[in-house]
Amino acid sequence: MRGACLWSRALQTSPPPHPSGLAELYRLALLLTGHAKPAEQVLGETLAAAEAHLDQVRTETGRQAWLVQAIRERCLKNNASSPPAAPRLLRTDAPPGAAPAVLPIEAFLLAQRFHALPEPERSALAIFYLDFFTIGQIAELLKMDLETLADTLTTARELLRRALHPAEDATQP
Repeated sequence: MRGACLWSRALQTSPPPHPSGLAELYRLALLLTGHAKPAEQVLGETLAAAEAHLDQVRTETGRQAWLVQAIRERCLKNNASSPPAAPRLLRTDAPPGAAPAVLPIEAFLLAQRFHALPEPERSALAIFYLDFFTIGQIAELLKMDLETLADTLTTARELLRRALHPAEDATQP
């Protein structure tokens, strides 16, 4: 895969903070787009563009920040031009020839509800759970002050909690 080679070259001087750095970036794209195909396309385009840009960034955190920001911008552009549908219920990572497996309903609901979050709540929560950046770095990436980011994360968590547990809201006065 060409993208994996670019990722390796982009971070040659310092490895990603997690062995699954590329997987984490793919997961971010998947959370923001809602489907595997657009996520793969966004990640591939970002990694292709990274070769020219990452030579200018000397720190590991700077490289990660550039990659996350570029993925987020491409996902937002992709979502604006083609609003994504709800995530699929069937797994697509089954070995060739195997019967399609159904995602556990909890994972499907979480993905569906997460994808339904508005911006910037969806991006803030996705980047926060990547666990690559400090809160200050996330605020800088999203061009927010710390108080706004804290409010955005609180709102995102509350919206996600309500979406996942609507019966609890109905029973509370």
